[in-house]
Amino acid sequence: MEINTLENDNLNIGILAKGAELSSLFDKRDGVEHMWKADPKFWPRHAPILFPCVGESKDGRINIDGAGYSMGRHGFARHEPFSVVESTNTKVILELKSSKKTRAQFPFEFVFRVGYELIDSSLIQSFEVINTDGKEIGFQLGGHPAFAVPFNQDEKYDDYEIVFDTPQTLERHLLTDNGLYSGKTRTFLDNNDRISLYYQLFKEDALVFKNISSKQVWIQHKNGGKRLQVDYKGFPHLGVWSIPEADYVCIEPWIGCADMNNQPSDLFSKDNIVRLASESSFEASFSISIHPE
Repeated sequence: MEINTLENDNLNIGILAKGAELSSLFDKRDGVEHMWKADPKFWPRHAPILFPCVGESKDGRINIDGAGYSMGRHGFARHEPFSVVESTNTKVILELKSSKKTRAQFPFEFVFRVGYELIDSSLIQSFEVINTDGKEIGFQLGGHPAFAVPFNQDEKYDDYEIVFDTPQTLERHLLTDNGLYSGKTRTFLDNNDRISLYYQLFKEDALVFKNISSKQVWIQHKNGGKRLQVDYKGFPHLGVWSIPEADYVCIEPWIGCADMNNQPSDLFSKDNIVRLASESSFEASFSISIHPE
């Protein structure tokens, strides 16, 4: 159930209590819903938040100080109920605190806050992690919003493309069948700024670009017009993903990613792990903007 609705002159958004998940991004100017409808036939989510791990942990576990803990894909925050700690018509902050349940998987004390704020035709999604433990903690963090494509009923999925702000030469990092990285890469873009969408683009799972120099990308019709833009400064990696035949594409800013097939399952060996001292905080954000024709 949606716990809050934010609205301004341009946009209306909905957020779920479970996982503080964005469930609706509605453009009031043309009546278009831009979030995936979470059809369970394909993928029953809209925009899960990835914390305290991004992707798959080796053997489904993390080790901390010699002890092992079960850790599912993308962590546990997306499954947990958040509470509202601040709310206005255009801004909300939701919070998850460590508990007996979270400590069974992640033995740290923390506060994790997720914020949403509407500014003109943009939505700012912010994250804050507060270490309330007496020792250093480590975590990864990521977004996973799924945007509905095409924007209009009379269009097709392969009418659309993803466009970067500058030409990119990108290596795609390849995944094994169990969701870990094999260590192999494949050249995906060679000094090009766009990816054409088609259903079979994701038949080998997500497109993962590590340490990508571009920090701005948009989804648009190949003939131009309206575009949806994502800015993700501060997130080193980008995932692009869908399930073949489903009418959405995920633009996923990540701090960290899944484990390598041959790496130890120690938490602090994970990619781009954020190490946060006791009584310190960490903040990050990305934005989604909708530009009309």
